[in-house]
Order: sequence, then C-alpha cells, then structure tokens
Amino acid sequence: MEKHLIAEMTLEEFGRFIKESDVAIFPVGATEAYGHHLPMGADWMVTYEVAKRVAEKVNCFVAPPVTYGFSEDLMCYTGTLSVSTGSIIAIYRDVVESLHRQGIKKVLFLCGHVGNLGAIDQVACDAVRDWGMECAHIDWWRFIYDINQELMESKFPVGHAAEVGTSILQYLFPHLVVEDKMILNEKEDKEEIPDLYVYEYFDQETPTSVLGDPFAGSYEKGEQMIAKALETISRFITEW
Repeated sequence: MEKHLIAEMTLEEFGRFIKESDVAIFPVGATEAYGHHLPMGADWMVTYEVAKRVAEKVNCFVAPPVTYGFSEDLMCYTGTLSVSTGSIIAIYRDVVESLHRQGIKKVLFLCGHVGNLGAIDQVACDAVRDWGMECAHIDWWRFIYDINQELMESKFPVGHAAEVGTSILQYLFPHLVVEDKMILNEKEDKEEIPDLYVYEYFDQETPTSVLGDPFAGSYEKGEQMIAKALETISRFITEW
C-alpha cells in the first residue's frame, strides 16, 4: 500500500513519491474545550483524518498536523491550550518553507480552527510571493456546513460542539464521544449587525463551551458529510 503520511515515510520512500506528486495537505487545528461530550483535540484530529482519506484518493502527501491554535477566547474553560498568532505564523511558515525545499509545489491548508485563518492568510501569501508556490485553504467547519446544509435540523448547527461537530465526531471517532454528557445550549436570537464581531471570552455566550444542539447530530449525518467532503476536496486537488 502506498504511504501518504510524511511522518511515516522513510527518506527513500519520500524521494520516490515526490516524483509522483508535488501536492501536500497541511492539516491544522487546535486543542480546546469542545463541550463535555467531545475531545479537546477534535479540530486537529478531524482535519488529519480527513487529510489521510483524501490523500488515499488523490495520491498526495499529508504533512504532520499542527495541534495547537489561537484559542484565547476559550481559555476560560478547563483544558484549552492557546498559542499566539505570531507563534503560529512562525511554525506554519517554517513547515511550508521546508515542504518547498523538499520539492512540494502546492499546499492545501485544511484548517479545523477559525482562529488560525489569519496566520494561514499571511503564510500562504508569503509562500506564493517568495517561493512561487501555490497555496489554498479550506475552513473546515464552515466548509462542511456549507456543502451539507440540506442535512441540518437544528438552529445553530455549526455553533460549537453542536450538530455538525457532534455528527462528524460520532462518525470518525465514535469511541471518543461521551453521549451522556451532551448539553443543549442554543443561544437566544438577538438583533445583530451582520459581520460585526465583538471580542469577548466564550463564557459570555455559554457556560459549557457548547453553542447549539449536539442532540441533533448523528453517525449517519456524519457519514454523509464526510463522504461529500472527501468527494469535493478530492475533486479540487485533482483539478488543481
């Protein structure tokens, strides 16, 4: 079986495979409170697993994941680990430069944490300008919601540890979902200005770190969501 994970390859295997593919998926995420029923590594665990499944379809590399993110707004909860955006930019840039020097020409960031997008924007633009690489990113949780809206039944499906997140984890990592710890926490409707963001800690919105209805999630929904995501991402990489 062909290996796709850089971390599992020997140097000779990498050298052979780089003659077949010059594309790498770079999965990134965070380690943060994700409800009482889901693991705190959900953001990076999911993107890494999805990256592996895509790579088997399109025959590309998967870089080792970065498991920390900028999660300051969730530091109010037990267990969250946050890294500054400056530090994230530095590690992403070094990894992408190393990939470039090893012959990778295209990098797809598969991002499981919205707090990392600013760092990705900076690093990707620098890589295009400075090294002539091609870069793209997928904002995983927004992406998976957008391509599967017909499956949604709850009020805030992509909130936090809600319908979308719970479904995906129930499918990919069912042994890590503690179903009897699920808590419903749908915030009240408020008149808000579109795209206005107020900086505050997450416990101003929810005491549990859940925003939405995890009970609306299911293994079956997760299975359908992942199937569509694999098809969509694989098609993009193939055409890219």
